[in-house]
Amino acid sequence: MKAYFKKIDHHLLQKYPNLWVLGVHIYIPIILALYLIIGIAGLLYPLNPLPEFYRYRDFFENMSVTMILPTILLVVIFIIRQVKFNSKRVHLSLPYKQQFLVFLYFIFLFLSITTLPFVGNITAYIKTSIALDETQFSEDVKIMQRGFVHFYLEKSYVDDPEDCVEAEANGFYVDDYGDHRSYKRYELNDTKDSLIVYRHFVDYSYNNDLDTISLDQAYLEIDSFIALSHKYQGDVTMVDPLQIVNTNLKTDRFYTKFEKNVRPAFSYLHDYGAFDNNINFHNKVINKGSFFFPLEWDFWRGYMFVTLVLAILLIILCSVNIAEFGWGMLVVALHPTVFGIVAALVAFLFRDVDGEMASTLGMFLFLLFTANAYFFAFNKRFKPALRRAFAIACHIYTPVVACLLIVLFKEASDCCYLDASYRQNCDCFLPFTRNQYNLMTLYTLLFGALISTYFFGRYYKKQYVNPQIK
Repeated sequence: MKAYFKKIDHHLLQKYPNLWVLGVHIYIPIILALYLIIGIAGLLYPLNPLPEFYRYRDFFENMSVTMILPTILLVVIFIIRQVKFNSKRVHLSLPYKQQFLVFLYFIFLFLSITTLPFVGNITAYIKTSIALDETQFSEDVKIMQRGFVHFYLEKSYVDDPEDCVEAEANGFYVDDYGDHRSYKRYELNDTKDSLIVYRHFVDYSYNNDLDTISLDQAYLEIDSFIALSHKYQGDVTMVDPLQIVNTNLKTDRFYTKFEKNVRPAFSYLHDYGAFDNNINFHNKVINKGSFFFPLEWDFWRGYMFVTLVLAILLIILCSVNIAEFGWGMLVVALHPTVFGIVAALVAFLFRDVDGEMASTLGMFLFLLFTANAYFFAFNKRFKPALRRAFAIACHIYTPVVACLLIVLFKEASDCCYLDASYRQNCDCFLPFTRNQYNLMTLYTLLFGALISTYFFGRYYKKQYVNPQIK
C-alpha cells in the first residue's frame, strides 16, 4: 500500500505537479475514508427498540466533538502544504496561472474537511427518517394530543399552601387582589353535562389551555388515543372510557406547586417515560432539532461563510509575501476599528434619528469605509507595500460589505416581505420573500467572494510578476 502511494505521488509530481501541490491524492482519499467510517457508524446505531433520545443524541454529539481535533489537524496540514509549495516563493505555475480554479478547490476541500463532524448526524437522520413513518406520525399525534389529557394529568395547584382548604371547598380561592383563582385541570361544568379539561401534551408542543367538551366527545377521544398510543410505546393500564372519566373527576384535591411537580394527579400509561421519549424522538427528526441541525439549510447558509473565509485567507496567503500578508491582516483589524470609532461618533450625533435613517447612515458609513480602503489600495502616491496591504484588506472586505449593504438596505426600506406571514401593518413590500432574501445574501457573499478573488488575483499577479523581486 505504501509503495503504491509512493508510485502515485511520484507520478503526480512528474506529470501533474499542480495536482501534487494541491494534495489531491492525499486529502480526498482521507476525507472519503473518514466520511465512510463516520457514516457507517451513524447507520449502525440500532433503532429497534427505539433508544432513549438523550443517549442517542449524546452518542452523535460525542462523535462530533471527537472529530473536531482531526478536522483542525487536516485544515492546518493542508494550509501548511499550500504555504510550503503553492505560493509565489516557488517556481511553479501555482497560484497565479490557475488561481481561480485553485480558489474553487480550496472552497471544496475546506467544506469537505470542516463538515466531517456532522457526517454522523446526517447519516443518523437518514436512517431514522427511513425507520420512522413521519407522515403517519403527524396524523396520529393530532389525535393523541386530544386524548392525552384523559390519561395523564398534572395536579391542580395553588400558589400559597394556605389557600388549599379554601380552594378545595369552593373550587377556587380569592387572591390578594380580590380575584377568583382556580387551577382545576379536570372537572365537570356547572350543568354537569360537559367536561372542562386542560389541554397539554408530553413535549409541551400543544397549546396549554382550558377546553370544554361533551362527555361523548371525551369518550371518543379516549378510544381514539387507545387505538393509536400503543404504536408509540404508550400502552395504557385502563381502557374503559366511563371508568377513566369518573376516576379522573375524583382527583379534585388542590396541591401546592411543590407537590404538583412530584407526580401527576393521575396516569394510566404503562410507561410514561417510553411514550414521552418516542413522541420526542419523532418530533426531533421531523423538526430537525437537537443534533439533527446540520440538515437545516439555514445552518449551511451560515456555515458557508466559514468556508469562504478560510479559502480567501489561504489564496491570499499563497499569492503574496508572508510579511505583507501579516500587514494586510493588521489593516483588516485596525481599519474597521478606526471606522468603528467614527461610526460611534456619528451614532452619538444622530442618536435621535429613527431606525430607517440609522440604517441609511450605516450604509453611507460602510460605503465610505470601503472607498477609503480602495483609495489606499490603488492610489500610486502611497508605497507599494502599503497599497498591497490595503488590497489584501479590500479582498476580504468586499464580499462582507456587499452582504451588509443588502441587510442595511432592507432595514432602511422598512418594508415587509412578500410572505403571507409578514404582511401585517405594512405600507410597502419588498420584491422578494424572506427565504429569497436569505438566499440573495448568501449568493451575494458567494459570488462576491468569487469576483473579488478573480479581480484581486489579477492584481496580485501584476504586483508579483517576478517572484524573485520583493
